[in-house]
Amino acid sequence: AIVLNADYVVTGSINQCTVESGASDVVKDLLQDINVQDTDYAPAGDMFELGSRVQVLRRGVFFPARANKLYALYRQYDSLETIDLETRKQLEQRYFRRSFDSIWEELRGCVAGNSASDVPSGRQKMLAVFKWYFAYSTQLALEGDKERVVDFQIHCGPALGAFNQWVRGSELACWRNRHVDDIGIKLMTEMRQVLIGCAHTWREHDDV
Repeated sequence: AIVLNADYVVTGSINQCTVESGASDVVKDLLQDINVQDTDYAPAGDMFELGSRVQVLRRGVFFPARANKLYALYRQYDSLETIDLETRKQLEQRYFRRSFDSIWEELRGCVAGNSASDVPSGRQKMLAVFKWYFAYSTQLALEGDKERVVDFQIHCGPALGAFNQWVRGSELACWRNRHVDDIGIKLMTEMRQVLIGCAHTWREHDDV
């Protein structure tokens, strides 16, 4: 973009780990140390039933593994009632920390209709309960609940890991020193140095 004479750059996902970001401090502490291999793919909560996937943080959390387990169960079973007892116990006690029934009571008004014909099927009920976990895991991350860090859903790609490696050893290694405008300026300034170095190399080759 700079070679094509762009006047400025707009930073994206790396902004999630800056002072200005709306992410919780707990999330930023997790993100500032990740590397490029510390992300994974998990089902997208809003399109869970379609199998859509998003990139999320893997290091320090169980969310990707748990989210993928829920999707596998959704494909395997037709309803919550048909899930084997051991798996149900695992989901209620370790994943949700709530019973299926209590979650469904919370969601019933949003999913079920007013008439008898609108009563959701067992599969629709299971889908609603499983998708609840995705909304809940996002809320936990936003609130920075330290007791539920393993369930944090944090959308993140390898670009942030690459950025962390780039600023390692500098004052920007700590997110509390990362400001969006400073990051943009640093990117443009250092890119300029790279371009100057490339220009010198090109001249030397031309001379040869």
